[in-house]
Amino acid sequence: MPDRPPLVIVGAGGFGREVAALVEAVNRQASSWSLAGFVDDDPSRHGDTVMGYSVRGDVYWLAQQTDLRFVIAIGDGAARRRIAERLRPSAATAASLLHPSVSIHRTAEVAPGTIACRGVASTVHFEIGPHVILNLNCTIGHDSVLGAFVTLHPGVHVSGAVHLAAGVTLGTGAVVLPGVRIGAHTTVGAGAVVTDDLPPHCTAVGTPARPQS
Repeated sequence: MPDRPPLVIVGAGGFGREVAALVEAVNRQASSWSLAGFVDDDPSRHGDTVMGYSVRGDVYWLAQQTDLRFVIAIGDGAARRRIAERLRPSAATAASLLHPSVSIHRTAEVAPGTIACRGVASTVHFEIGPHVILNLNCTIGHDSVLGAFVTLHPGVHVSGAVHLAAGVTLGTGAVVLPGVRIGAHTTVGAGAVVTDDLPPHCTAVGTPARPQS
């Protein structure tokens, strides 16, 4: 068997632990990764062991490596963007992680850095940008576009032909109806139903979802 590529998880918090479990699930199906541990910018965590894996150092340490793949296991899209920008000049390469329960159709386009957790269901002809998080039991409809650093919290349902611009965050259980467009860096609250387009840089809540003043 060829050597498995070494993978580092950026972020040793709660979601980082969930992603470590995701890697273990992937490896039970097909031995794909050698999980080399975590990195975290909190110096008090350096040298710790999390789920049996070492916290190797900070993002600067990762940027000095030449043979590692990484995923950014941080729920905040703006924080993921800042870390990705710090790593962009380095030789470290973003990986994508899909739980074994996730099936991506051949007509879909999935950029590096994507994390798709257990129970994600999708259809056809959709696009996912870099460093997108699809948390537990999300669904994505046909012809939808999810921009870079989009975050879908658990149980989000994105209907067909939806466009989520870069940095959009959809709270747990949010629903986006067909054809809706949501502007960059907008946050939709948990349980909201988005029936109409939303502008960028706002927070929208309720049913139907409306921007807050």
